Amino acid sequence: FLVQFNALRKYGFSKTLKMLATMDQAKIGNHVGTDALGNEYYENKDDLQNRDRWVIYKKWNFDGTQVPAEWHQWLSHVTDDTPDKFAHLKPFYQSEHIENVTGTKGAFKTYSTVKPKIESWNAEVKPRA
Repeated sequence: FLVQFNALRKYGFSKTLKMLATMDQAKIGNHVGTDALGNEYYENKDDLQNRDRWVIYKKWNFDGTQVPAEWHQWLSHVTDDTPDKFAHLKPFYQSEHIENVTGTKGAFKTYSTVKPKIESWNAEVKPRA
């Protein structure tokens, strides 16, 4: 209960409520950075190992694909340097990071521009004489 109270004092009611709703716990840590999508990254070195870094997503409908690759490296302890501290050299063929839109309105839906080879049968009922 003390952790939730301290988080309430540090972050305010709305951010603490969002942490409780999305992570099932309120955590206290230092703000390390924010990515281009608006996600906020935090670190608490006094917490348990491999549970000391976390992200608070900007959207309520969050998904793991909303974390860019550079920040994913930092979250999973591949590197200790945050992406905003140094410039990443991206290959010319690499596009900007976008989240997975499967199951949303932005998902790709196939359609055909070719006339079908088989036409469906439409029953025609003739009036009786």
